[in-house]
Amino acid sequence: MKILLVEDDAGIGRFISQGLRARGCDVHWEREGKDVVSLAASGAFNTIILDLLLPDSDGIDLCAEIRTAGVGTPILILTARTGLDDRLDGFAAGADDYLRKPFAFAELIARVEVLLRRDGSRKPDPVQYGALTIDPLTGDAQWDGRPIEAGRRTAALLLALARAAGEVVARDALIEEIWGDHADITDNSLDVCVSALRRIMKASAIPIEVKVYRGRGMALCLPGD
Repeated sequence: MKILLVEDDAGIGRFISQGLRARGCDVHWEREGKDVVSLAASGAFNTIILDLLLPDSDGIDLCAEIRTAGVGTPILILTARTGLDDRLDGFAAGADDYLRKPFAFAELIARVEVLLRRDGSRKPDPVQYGALTIDPLTGDAQWDGRPIEAGRRTAALLLALARAAGEVVARDALIEEIWGDHADITDNSLDVCVSALRRIMKASAIPIEVKVYRGRGMALCLPGD
């Protein structure tokens, strides 16, 4: 299970991330709010742990923006704010649960497990990156409402890159995502798939670029990036 942790306090963030990783969770830790909405919209996370007092953002506003973006990932608010109005504001913004600092780690784990079970029973959110939207179940993709006609493998490549939200994805990870575990596939097959995706984008006048970073992997580049 993958968890997005948004916490600016280094000690608390390290404590939570190390504890969750020790229990088998994959934790992505952000210390600011600037990239949180786009990360949440990538569809890569099963639960979000969100602090309210961030150096560049208000957690309540971020929670509301995540929900406005159509993201249904369960959100646990983690904060030192203790007032009833603060809790009500959090729930009104779309939070699923609320845990006050300081907290017992066992309680955090219990609440996260509940949210993970809730996430497992809901339909996955569309993966969004800029004007790109992809249904992770069917692979159907749209750019600004226009369908993108792609084959199964090119659609799987586009989905894997969109989930990374502009970050570089290693070639091995892409091969595994497209062809499955232990596939006997060469780098050349992946390059052919990338070329096919580029042709589809060009033919449909969709301004998405697939950038190749030698020795690292590939990433999507949106207009203006």
